[in-house]
Amino acid sequence: MRELGGDASDVSGAIRVGQRVAWINVPGSYASQIVVPATKTVVVPGSFAVTQALLFQPLTAQYLVTEYRHVQPGDHVLVHSAAGGVGQLLVQWMKHLGAWVVGTASSDVKCAAIRAAGADAVVNYGHDYVFLDDVMSLTSGRGVDLAFDAVGAATLHATLKALARGGTAVSYGQASGPAPAIEPRELTERCLRLAAGSVFTYTTDPKEFQQRAAAVIEGIEAGWLHVGRAKEYKLEQAAEAHRALETRATQGKLYLTP
Repeated sequence: MRELGGDASDVSGAIRVGQRVAWINVPGSYASQIVVPATKTVVVPGSFAVTQALLFQPLTAQYLVTEYRHVQPGDHVLVHSAAGGVGQLLVQWMKHLGAWVVGTASSDVKCAAIRAAGADAVVNYGHDYVFLDDVMSLTSGRGVDLAFDAVGAATLHATLKALARGGTAVSYGQASGPAPAIEPRELTERCLRLAAGSVFTYTTDPKEFQQRAAAVIEGIEAGWLHVGRAKEYKLEQAAEAHRALETRATQGKLYLTP
């Protein structure tokens, strides 16, 4: 988040000089100063701390929650990498909608963070990403209605097997490598759905961007969505921050301080 400088306004003319704003996907943001089109910014409420994890991950969670299934109370949902920034937000959002949620992570410490986020069950899939038997056992052999997979290569085939009849898997990341090719026959027998998405696709239009951001801010202000505090790195520590991400040594969000 930054303070807005200069004479700028969004599509509704709502931004004023001195207001704090947040943005995503603007090249050159690893800097002390940057010029950002006003239409790509969102006004941040004054009550929000600078260290709160806005805006990329909450927007990612928002589109994932709203675009692929109309979640009903009692739906079973699987969230991979649930201790991460997006994962914890997905757990909270799904619980807010009344779903039963199982989260996966690679360590007991991360599993504890998933429980704290509100998950009904957790699976430590370790560094071998073994989770299918546990998920099926937790759901009495039924499987889940919706699964979010940001891991990719190591998990997607098993994620599809963890779906109940008519279930949907959403591939939105590739932490372990690009997601594998999926044969249509893997989907037909149980009428499964496989979707993919990107937050950039759903935030290109300025009006849609503002609407999705407003939904995030509303959840935070209502108190059911907690983005938590992010871990600080100085701008000159950017390489160290990236190494922490690459080695899966993180929980939640990181941010750079100019």
